[in-house]
Amino acid sequence: MAAEEFAEHGFDGASYNRILERAGFSKGVAYYYFESKDDLYAAVMGEMLDALARRFGAWEAPARAEAFWRTLRERYFAAVAFVMEDARSARLLRGLSQARSHPKLQDTWGRFEGPLVAWFQRVLEDGREVGAVRGDVPETLLLASLMGIGQATDGWLLEQWAGRGAAALEEGAEQVFSLFEDLLSPRPARKPAARKR
Repeated sequence: MAAEEFAEHGFDGASYNRILERAGFSKGVAYYYFESKDDLYAAVMGEMLDALARRFGAWEAPARAEAFWRTLRERYFAAVAFVMEDARSARLLRGLSQARSHPKLQDTWGRFEGPLVAWFQRVLEDGREVGAVRGDVPETLLLASLMGIGQATDGWLLEQWAGRGAAALEEGAEQVFSLFEDLLSPRPARKPAARKR
């Protein structure tokens, strides 16, 4: 019931009292489990993100560059399929993408951001090991760029889905994955500049 309320109204529009009424709980009982609406929201998001992580699958270090990109693509589009098949989770993810900048939800976002950053850091390290990820820029810069693009494109993709439906989400996902490939793929070695005589 809480998930439906947050999916339909977002964090700000969701009513804690309406959630309790629909669940048949008194405030006293609810506060035994959740300190506040923020705490309940974090629990709902945690469950949804756990389901998404199960769909995404565990990351295993690939043996070759082509296996890296194939595996990363499979994982990414498994997550896209999860969103396309579950409109409630898509709406919750859309709300979570806005939570990054919400003053009341900084703690909630922080709970999820740490593991997400660690996962991407491992992916980058494994990609560099097999020559699938560029090594000409510091890993910290690459990770920061990847997270920044990821945050921007998550919101953009979910807006495409909300405004134009699943086909737009799928098309947009192809474009987003292409951006990731362009950012991460190794660059050909530059030829030294010719000296002037």
